[in-house]
Amino acid sequence: MRRFSDQLDSGGTSQEEILQCALTASRPERGLRWLDVGCGRGDLLRIVRDRWAPAELHGLDPLDWLAEDLRADVSFHEIPAEQAEDLPLVDRVLLVEAIEHLEAPWTTLRKAAGRVTPGGWIVVSTPNLKTLRTRLELGIRGNLTSFRPDYEPHISPALPHVTGRILREEGLDVQPPSYAGTDVVSLAKGRVWPEALRRRFPELLSVSVAIAAERPARG
Repeated sequence: MRRFSDQLDSGGTSQEEILQCALTASRPERGLRWLDVGCGRGDLLRIVRDRWAPAELHGLDPLDWLAEDLRADVSFHEIPAEQAEDLPLVDRVLLVEAIEHLEAPWTTLRKAAGRVTPGGWIVVSTPNLKTLRTRLELGIRGNLTSFRPDYEPHISPALPHVTGRILREEGLDVQPPSYAGTDVVSLAKGRVWPEALRRRFPELLSVSVAIAAERPARG
């Protein structure tokens, strides 16, 4: 999966927590159909395969770098998310740390939302723009921490209320945001915030925010 450029000091623990946060928000069950948009090497798909015996696994990425051990179990679509058409209808759609890489994030999000079946869920996680570190850097340098001019992979900031509005317009019921991944402390040489403090102020001290939404079941 793609990482934040500044989170390597956390030793990868933040990224693992982000994956688990996204999966928890997706309400996983056995026997579902899954689509991971921006699947990368397939870390999320592997967890789903090994834990929940899915009926189908679909992965989409512009580069074919899917891990070899997943190729027999995943229907892989090698195409940019913005250009994806005719994707299957599924029970769970994941866009985990992906939307910030897209040139047309909202068009892609609408397409992804349209793949969610009644009673299904979509989860979108992206860099949290409300962190204390981002606010400090924006005030001093005029930059968003995860969208610095010298970090080219991130091109599309996504605020939770905009993500939620798009999903509601597509007919989904949006849940309150959840947060994951401990941010580093500004000017502290890579130290991260204590867990107890981050649990108390997740919006300020977490690197990722996740929005989950459900398509209402047909009554």
